Amino acid sequence: MGTKEWAWKNVNLIRGCGVNCSYCYAKAMGKRRGITEENWKYMKVNQKMVDKKYGRVKKKSNAPWDIMFPSTHNICSKEPYFSACMEVLEKMLKAGNSVLVTLKPFLSVVKGICDDFCKHKKQMAFRFTMGSWDSNILKIFEPYGPSFEERIEALEYATDSGFSTTVSAEPLLDLTPYKLISEVEPYLSEINYAKDIGTIWIGLLKMNYLPHILREGKIKAYLDKLLPALEFDHFYSYYEKLYDCPRIKWKESITSQMVMNDIKVKGLTA
Repeated sequence: MGTKEWAWKNVNLIRGCGVNCSYCYAKAMGKRRGITEENWKYMKVNQKMVDKKYGRVKKKSNAPWDIMFPSTHNICSKEPYFSACMEVLEKMLKAGNSVLVTLKPFLSVVKGICDDFCKHKKQMAFRFTMGSWDSNILKIFEPYGPSFEERIEALEYATDSGFSTTVSAEPLLDLTPYKLISEVEPYLSEINYAKDIGTIWIGLLKMNYLPHILREGKIKAYLDKLLPALEFDHFYSYYEKLYDCPRIKWKESITSQMVMNDIKVKGLTA
């Protein structure tokens, strides 16, 4: 469940995130510790996580990757954040770990990672978050994130540079995923199920991570349109149509609903 489907261990070294996604689960958890909506966008490096030694992870699951990095913040080009992330990524790779680098991808960041870690292509892969093909929708929920067009450029650059690539559409911010799939599929790596690359993961928007204070203005207006898409009959309709699509994988926000309704789940049943 959760990120454990992707990797055994998560590594993070920055509190807060400059993208400041309205649906961010990490921000929702941070509020329980007194971090406000306003403060979340002001990032702070955890120097202890940067300075520590990273050994080989002893994986205790069938997850395809040893480490997911990062999981609670993005990687941006600003300093000292970019250099801190590059230092930790280098330590994890040199220790022999396989690393799934998860990003809302700024092109400059992806170019920097590809250039710096070209010798580690077999140890790492990129998973880019693309919840919508429409930059206007992304702007509503991810106000400081890259446009869809920039994400596609980053995906194309990483794949053409010989790195393994995959996409996460969790949360899916479109009513259906068909247009998004057709837009990203030409730029993905070839499918490798053992490493879970060349895939497109689809999951639902989790409303409990979206604070009521933000459910107004453009967000509220769009949520009114999106809420029907969170109903079972709606997402089951595209789940059924995409069931045999080789690239599609489903997050637990969808598969758990299938299990509860005694519907065959791809990957859980023969």
